[in-house]
Amino acid sequence: MYEFMEYCLRRYYLSTGWREENQYSNLCSWSRSMLDFYTPRGLSLYLSKLPTPHFKPSYTMNALPSLNGSFGYLYTSQPLEVGTSATVEFQDMVERFHVDESAMVDQDPVNHFLLYGRMFFPGARLEAMYVRRLSTHLQYLVTAINQPRLAGQPQVAMQLQYDVGKWCSECSYTTDDGLLGIRALYNFGQTVLEQESIPGIHAGQWALGTELYYGTLDKSGGLSVGLRYHTLPSANTPPICFTYTLNPLIGHMSTAYVAQVSDDLALCSRYDFNIYSYESDLALGFEYRTQKDHATTNQDKTENLEGLIKARVGFSEGLALMWEGRFKKALVSFGLTADLSSRPSPIRTIGIEVQFFS
Repeated sequence: MYEFMEYCLRRYYLSTGWREENQYSNLCSWSRSMLDFYTPRGLSLYLSKLPTPHFKPSYTMNALPSLNGSFGYLYTSQPLEVGTSATVEFQDMVERFHVDESAMVDQDPVNHFLLYGRMFFPGARLEAMYVRRLSTHLQYLVTAINQPRLAGQPQVAMQLQYDVGKWCSECSYTTDDGLLGIRALYNFGQTVLEQESIPGIHAGQWALGTELYYGTLDKSGGLSVGLRYHTLPSANTPPICFTYTLNPLIGHMSTAYVAQVSDDLALCSRYDFNIYSYESDLALGFEYRTQKDHATTNQDKTENLEGLIKARVGFSEGLALMWEGRFKKALVSFGLTADLSSRPSPIRTIGIEVQFFS
């Protein structure tokens, strides 16, 4: 489940018409949401307030296994309506497999910005983010982390992103290791924003992307390429997604396949292999949704996701189980991870997370 601040960031992108899934860094986002999901550890409580549509504070506390927490603030230049934990659309709060149907908004997003900051205790670690839209297709993002207990300057990462729908490019730079990177993704055929419903046609889209990065401090570089196919929302078939990524310098390749086999069940598999060391890993996962369908006047169905069950098993990561749902006016997540090869103590972590905002 997304934290409240992360959910606000996604709502900001949606309100300004920015599509995260069109970036190369999110090429494998659907398989990651099913196989690399985060499970709560210990007891965590998230409290957030909605004093104005522009300003939103948030407080967190983790009681187990150790006592720690944070407080943060978020401000947006335009009103951001997110609802309360009792009324928010639950499917928007969870990371799940779905084909993006969001389109560009009609309003002009130029010069809109988001400012976020959070301090963690104990330790007084500080993190901050600033996102600003320069034009309809261009935005930049700056993130920073400062740890007073560690010597050195704060770590700052800068990204410049350009997205025209058909293709998207990103330039990034990090100050701690002097890493300079360039990413690009090109969509072949019909895009989500250009889709047309053609009965009887399997509407799908291929995308090809690459990433180049170079460390200015250690004088080393890297390269990766990726391929993705997924169905468009206009397709008359259940959603599927296939991805393939390759890093030729370290010899790592990965292929993943995600399919929604029914209205409530989605399955995923991923195979990783290193062509130099012959190391490999296989991971399988599924998500099961408990939902209600409400028929509208035109006989369309609107999804109202009430709960989500996730499970993953892999040779290297072991077993992970999680349930996410709404209990009264709060959002609750419960999960655990286990190592099935360890008989004395198979349970690695177990936890519960509660979010409440109003």
